[in-house]
Amino acid sequence: MLQASGSNEPASENPSVAAQQADQAEQPDPADAASPIEQTPADQTPVSQQAQASQPTPQSQVAQQDQPDQPPDDADQPAAPTQVIQPDDDPLRGFIVPIAGACITEFEGHLPSAPRAYRNHGTHEGLDFYQWASCVTISTATEALAAKAGVIIRADTDYIDITPDDWARFQQDWDAPGVLDEARGRQVWIDHGRGIVTRYAHLSAIADGVAVGLEVDQGQPIGYVGESGQQEVYLNPGSDLHLHFEIRIGQSWLGEGRSPQVGRQLYLQAFGLAPPQPDSGG
Repeated sequence: MLQASGSNEPASENPSVAAQQADQAEQPDPADAASPIEQTPADQTPVSQQAQASQPTPQSQVAQQDQPDQPPDDADQPAAPTQVIQPDDDPLRGFIVPIAGACITEFEGHLPSAPRAYRNHGTHEGLDFYQWASCVTISTATEALAAKAGVIIRADTDYIDITPDDWARFQQDWDAPGVLDEARGRQVWIDHGRGIVTRYAHLSAIADGVAVGLEVDQGQPIGYVGESGQQEVYLNPGSDLHLHFEIRIGQSWLGEGRSPQVGRQLYLQAFGLAPPQPDSGG
């Protein structure tokens, strides 16, 4: 006599009941059915997944991988680096602070986009390093260092200090062509490629051998801190020693159109002292 699967009791002698029991015995247990993953062979990936795997990762997803508690999309990839954008990938990364041991000032007047009321309400276009705000002793013997490897495209080796007449001329029209450049004093410019140039201003002297066309290494001395281009050079020599440093981007400058504190953050990122942040537009 037939028995229902998994039962020791006799099957019902009623034909209709026996038929229902036989149908139930032939149906597989849902718990025994293979999951969708088990049904897909290990060496076969659905076409839709292959297409997704071959596409490059969008920049927004790359930024998300920087979060330490978020695993990478591909288990075979190494863990996300501390900074997603590396020096070789972004021309605004990989710089060093141009004075050894210096910190980045928090004083707003030394930051990019700080107002310059005496210059017809002009704007500061770079970062200043003064002794009292930069964590190091600064004198005319303090070296200005190449913030990144590049080629010298300007070196004011024949510079002549300004006079009181020059300063009076500046004050008549700060917007006149060349005036702001004169007020930056003795300068060195380094071209780093891809439209990026660094400028080192108010130098007291140019380092030996530095000339236009010279290739310099990162950290190589290119000049010495001073106060050239400022009226202190003849009013009270030695009272305004500082390095004015700029990162230029084409015809613009790092931090242009932003608040001074956002400009400071951009410089910290350029120096590798802060991780990249979402663009707040501030």
